[in-house]
Amino acid sequence: MKFGLVLYLLGVFGSFVWAKYQVRVQRAPIVKHATQQYGLRRFDRFGLVQHQHVADFRDFAYFGNITLGTPEQTFLVVLDTGSSNVWVPDNSCGVNDQFSACKHKNKYVATESDSYEKDGRQFSIQYGTGSASGYFGKDTLCFSDTTLCIKSQVFGQATHLAPFFGHQEIDGILGLGFTELAVNRAPPPFVNAVDQGLVDEPIFTVYLEHHGINRAASGGYFTYGGEDPEHCGEIITWVPLSRASYWQFRLDAIGIDSVTEHTTGWEVISDTGTSFIGGPGNVIQDIAKRYGAKYDEFSDSYVVPCSKVKDLPPLKLKINDLEFEIQAINLVAYADATECDLTLFDMYGGGFGPSWILGDPFIRQFCNIHDVKNRRIGLAPSKQPEDVTF
Repeated sequence: MKFGLVLYLLGVFGSFVWAKYQVRVQRAPIVKHATQQYGLRRFDRFGLVQHQHVADFRDFAYFGNITLGTPEQTFLVVLDTGSSNVWVPDNSCGVNDQFSACKHKNKYVATESDSYEKDGRQFSIQYGTGSASGYFGKDTLCFSDTTLCIKSQVFGQATHLAPFFGHQEIDGILGLGFTELAVNRAPPPFVNAVDQGLVDEPIFTVYLEHHGINRAASGGYFTYGGEDPEHCGEIITWVPLSRASYWQFRLDAIGIDSVTEHTTGWEVISDTGTSFIGGPGNVIQDIAKRYGAKYDEFSDSYVVPCSKVKDLPPLKLKINDLEFEIQAINLVAYADATECDLTLFDMYGGGFGPSWILGDPFIRQFCNIHDVKNRRIGLAPSKQPEDVTF
């Protein structure tokens, strides 16, 4: 069994968001108290550095802490550039249901916060494997490890979670997309931070590390208000967004031996909430076949022996008239010591939304610099730890 996480919003219709939330099952027991397990903590709280640490769950998922309220209540969340709403379980979630998905999660208690403000609007977010619903409230939200706190942030107080979420280590989700994508057009936290003048520059940088089969308490950084020269090289190019809801732009071509093997041209999004790279079925199947991967129906994934990973050629992409390569080390995720998942999956959107998702494998290879004001995304080489091997 394997574990992974994909959060992908396909569109917004009124107060409902239809999405694909794909999970890979796991071979290890689920940790109930993930915040303690990953050792995520606050520091540099009163400094000028705006780095937020995230934990790496064997390259399948990256989690970070946020706090809500005064005094602070801590939650483990997916910092998700593929969505735009914030929600955490409310204290009322599952109160009369012993099998509730909220049972082992950290829950928000409004009556314990001096800075809570009532909103009252309902929200419902529908995912491919479940849903989250409840009502909106407002409170002070802080990104752990940083001095960045947003007052009166609208967030979802989830009173119901689908059973699916009960098996995930996260408490909730924090969206880093644009307001256009958000349910009820609730401005996302970083957009609010920019509008309130809380950051030096209207950008945030994402750097994700590769740790293979190991969990890592420090698996990368989200840097708010600037670039991250310590972990990222110089920006190769600024890619203009084709739509500012997701972080959406054009992918011109893709291939293995040559970038011109598939040249249809597609709309694509960069998404930290997606474990793998998703694309049109015919293209993904061709690439997987050429990598010698076999489709596993049980896990719904393409698998390759871990012993062959070193011999895999890079995946070539053409973006903004430039060629980029994703190396083999970022094209696999370790289900166990012998079997590796090729980090590709078929995506069938029925003509709605972007055709590709460039998830964590792409972001491990290239830091993503998100420019909210100028609606563009910068790509820079990622400086990975030297001790990481296959």
